[in-house]
Amino acid sequence: MTSQSIVVGKEETARLLNRLLKDCGWEQVKAVLPGKEQQKKLLVVDSPEMLRWVQGFPQCLAEYTLREDPRFAGVKLTTYSLENDRADYTARGLHTTPEGYKAFEIVGTGCIGRVRLRMLPACGEELILIAASAAVVCGAPFAQVLSSLHKIF
Repeated sequence: MTSQSIVVGKEETARLLNRLLKDCGWEQVKAVLPGKEQQKKLLVVDSPEMLRWVQGFPQCLAEYTLREDPRFAGVKLTTYSLENDRADYTARGLHTTPEGYKAFEIVGTGCIGRVRLRMLPACGEELILIAASAAVVCGAPFAQVLSSLHKIF
């Protein structure tokens, strides 16, 4: 059976996204680096360099500032941003709780969730926002994605 592929530009994004997908029971979908994909499901465009891979993908998750690139024509586009509230998914309010947890909210299309982590990974909230958004765009329930994040971190 051919697995569906989410193509991402960074190994750490693939690792986190695969863990989230597995925890949510979506093991038929795999995050891979460019050129390793099987059945194209989603392309994560987190930098201008990833735009060269758009062709052939039915949908893309892109950083909000890249949304107007003409290569997205005909592609179902979902956006994310750490800074612009017009994006489909945003991360807001990063702070440290009195208990020492790193906390922020992910606000998305029809959903909102509070992320509270014992530690923030090196790539920080952007890595978490990208992986969580990609999992939800592919159909994983937002509540399960948040639960998985809380277990991992």
